[in-house]
Amino acid sequence: MNTDHINEISLNAEVEALKERFSNTQELYREVCALLFFRYGTTPTANKLYQLVRKGSMSAPSQALATFWEELREKSRTRIEHPDLPETLSSAAGELIATLWRHAQEAAHESLRSVEAETQAIAAKARADVAAFELERDQALQREQGTQHALSVAQQEIMSYRETLAAAKEAKHALNTQLAQAQDDILSLQQQLHDSRKEFSVELEKLHLSAQLAESRSRDMEKRLMVDLDRERLAAAKAIKEADAIRSAAHTEAQQQQVAAQQLQQQLQEALHENSKLEGALSTLNLNLERSDGELRTLYQQIAQTNAEMALLKQQHSSANTPKTTKRKSMKVLEGRARRITPSES
Repeated sequence: MNTDHINEISLNAEVEALKERFSNTQELYREVCALLFFRYGTTPTANKLYQLVRKGSMSAPSQALATFWEELREKSRTRIEHPDLPETLSSAAGELIATLWRHAQEAAHESLRSVEAETQAIAAKARADVAAFELERDQALQREQGTQHALSVAQQEIMSYRETLAAAKEAKHALNTQLAQAQDDILSLQQQLHDSRKEFSVELEKLHLSAQLAESRSRDMEKRLMVDLDRERLAAAKAIKEADAIRSAAHTEAQQQQVAAQQLQQQLQEALHENSKLEGALSTLNLNLERSDGELRTLYQQIAQTNAEMALLKQQHSSANTPKTTKRKSMKVLEGRARRITPSES
């Protein structure tokens, strides 16, 4: 903001104040002429006056300007006219007044220069304030740009964190789904194993009862045979023939029992093989789900105990006295039932 601009603003303000004080157009123009000439040290012109006042026609500022210059000339050559004063005194008094007028003009110009100096100092201070403000504004803009950049970087990091969190949640959900499925599979396998053990226990109990019943029947039959042999001792030939026939039938049945025993052995081996597969599957699940390790180890021990019981039962039946035909038939029945149990156990 330069000095001319400040003077222009101050001039316009004073002209507006004069408009409020003087309603007569000519008086207003004369006051503005005096303001321009004595206060601001500017030679008034008709165009300048009209630009400032903007009242009346274009001839009004010209007329007021002419009147102002006429009055100024009259004041500069003031004469004292009095009938009682001598010519020399009147002339000296006029000259004194003109000198006073000039001194007044010089004082006015000096005051104007002082005002201009103050105005220039104010303008310099204003320019310094504006420069400081512009510098502060530039620094604020730089800080704002840095803040905007930091905010943008932070927003990008937040978006990245959100994407990472969403991916982690999806992975966690997938893992939870897989874990739930694995747990369901384990529960299903445990239920199947429990059902198999329960069914095997029931069938084993039935086998024990059947074996006891067969053994009781065998003893009863042996007693009856002894009684029949005593009764038919006199008919030896017929008994021998019947004995031969029985031996032949027994031999055939023994062969059939042997074949059945071999089949039962093969089925038992297959059952053990399937059981090994089941143990392998449980071991694989045990590796993936360490929390179920204790439960699966308990199940493996129970399976081993069941196999031991089956082997012990087989050994007991193998070491029993089996020459008689009825006991072999009972073993055949037991092996047939054991064969039916094997698939469900696997």
